[in-house]
Amino acid sequence: MIPEFVVAIDGPAGAGKTTVARRLAARLPGFRVLDTGAMYRAVTAYLRRLDKLNASEEEMAAAAEGLTLAEGQSRVHGIDVTGEIRSPEVTAEVSRISALPRVRRVVQRKQREQTGRLVVEGRDIGSVVFPGAQVKVYLDASLEERASRRHREDPTLPGAEVARRIERRDRMDSERDDSPLRQADGAQRIDTTRLTIDQVVERIAALVERRLNQGGGTG
Repeated sequence: MIPEFVVAIDGPAGAGKTTVARRLAARLPGFRVLDTGAMYRAVTAYLRRLDKLNASEEEMAAAAEGLTLAEGQSRVHGIDVTGEIRSPEVTAEVSRISALPRVRRVVQRKQREQTGRLVVEGRDIGSVVFPGAQVKVYLDASLEERASRRHREDPTLPGAEVARRIERRDRMDSERDDSPLRQADGAQRIDTTRLTIDQVVERIAALVERRLNQGGGTG
């Protein structure tokens, strides 16, 4: 099985992908959201829980094989790690683990096994996971704006530290050998720096509705 229709939303940390994807899926009848970043975070949280952040790549890939997402819960080999996936500790490690080719192959396979109409957000969705996605969007924003958004989410971290972490994440995601962050061919770039979430959602919804009206679907 393959998804019936895919809206691929890529972009760097803090560009608004997760919030936009959730609201877009709620806005479009019959669509559901697939947060691929949460998948890598769940694997990372599981490895951290077992004190295996320095395990071999093969062991990490084996951990990823046990990943399941259902009803808002992230489980790995039956262990619920939902409450840990957004922690600073997981955020600090997820880029390193998600860059491992064997881990990526497992998680990407699980992404492609999803069915139905999907809004999928991540960093390699339109370029690698679903290159044939009916709608591709690349969300971006200035570093200052992205750091400000993340600081509002976690005011305990100094703004300068948040910006430093985002710059490091951008560099790791863009320079990794396997599935680097980049704007996919055919993707429409939307700079969200001065846009509200609703404005971004409406722009993407218009692209989706136009494609649906043209009879777009799995080909």
